[in-house]
Amino acid sequence: MTLASLGLAYFRRRPLLIFSAVAIALGVAVLFAVLAVMNGFLAELQASIRSISGDAVIEAARARGGEYRPFEAYEEAVDEVDGIRALEPRLNWYGLIGRRGAAALSDPRSTDLSGMLLVGVNQGFDGFETGQDARGRPILPMRLGVGAAERLGLEIGDILGVITFVQNDRPGGRSTPQLLQMSCRLVETVKTGRYDQDLDRAELPRTALAEFLGSETGFTEILIRTEDAVDPELVAEEVENALQLAGYTHPGFGCTFSWRDRGGNLLRAVENQRGMLSIVFFFIVLVAAYQLVATLTLTVTEKRRDIGVLRALGATPGRIIRFYVSLGLLISLIGIGLGLLLGQWLIHNLTTVEKWVGGGQPIFRAEIYKFDHIPVAVDLPSVLILVGATLAVAVVFSLVPAWRASRVRVIDGLRAR
Repeated sequence: MTLASLGLAYFRRRPLLIFSAVAIALGVAVLFAVLAVMNGFLAELQASIRSISGDAVIEAARARGGEYRPFEAYEEAVDEVDGIRALEPRLNWYGLIGRRGAAALSDPRSTDLSGMLLVGVNQGFDGFETGQDARGRPILPMRLGVGAAERLGLEIGDILGVITFVQNDRPGGRSTPQLLQMSCRLVETVKTGRYDQDLDRAELPRTALAEFLGSETGFTEILIRTEDAVDPELVAEEVENALQLAGYTHPGFGCTFSWRDRGGNLLRAVENQRGMLSIVFFFIVLVAAYQLVATLTLTVTEKRRDIGVLRALGATPGRIIRFYVSLGLLISLIGIGLGLLLGQWLIHNLTTVEKWVGGGQPIFRAEIYKFDHIPVAVDLPSVLILVGATLAVAVVFSLVPAWRASRVRVIDGLRAR
């Protein structure tokens, strides 16, 4: 009988070794599922930020004379920057939205109105016929998130009222707020997957929104779409330098930001939380693997006679050490394999598991976690690190009982019962 076959025989006949493998499997499965959820959440958050804020963004600023520069001036200023695929002007403004005919529209303080970010974009509104209101003013097409449409009780084709304020400059450097009202028709609802964005954003044609607001340039920021192989943060830095050379900004007062800058504290918090949860849940694997010390030590004590026979047949202390370390690795490999299979089952049945754990109630609430579903992404490097770290821990924890086994003398082993 070879040492490999002897190790397999130990594993099959000793339930305690099987329990050790199951414990490691549970720890690996939990950590695998946590990493998949956190990686998925981070990946979708990053994709969401980039889809809305672009790969980088230029915030329009007034020139020294007080006027805004046109979009063409920014295009010319950054024309020499490599890696830019497209520039997209966008107009952001805040407003209050309610159903047309509601009495609340006459009182901006009403709680029946929903505050939203009005986003003027260039694409997606061609071919929509919206008509005119009773005063002959055009009714603008509007796109809302599914959540916002449901909250307002709207269906495609419904008319909404929008009110907002603009500042009117008056002689003497004073400015007074002016109330503006317009009508919009809901032409489409979209589902971005981000709960908050589906509630607080309304998209309209940029040029029509600019005309309604009386905007001088028709944009408040410029989205930068970069080439696929280009680092957006590097492009943002080069664009900022180009704008400084053109006199559009000054050192210390940048107006160009990468998508990571726009992600802000939320993005950094998710990245930090992923690291912290990985460390915390790895301790579950560590505790499970620590059982190898007790399990293999007990095996050495019970198998002293086998060790004595092996030593009598010429097995060296080094070979005894390798045998018990290999036995620990075998237990860990079986546990890792079972854990990865269980982890795959968990991430593909998260909704079912969520109901079990929460007693039928959802745990991942969209209003807290931002997404209306549980995002999942299996990251191969993270899985390899998990497997490698577990095997390394198994080797370390197997060394102590393996060293004890190598110290058993032949005569003591043969006398053992």
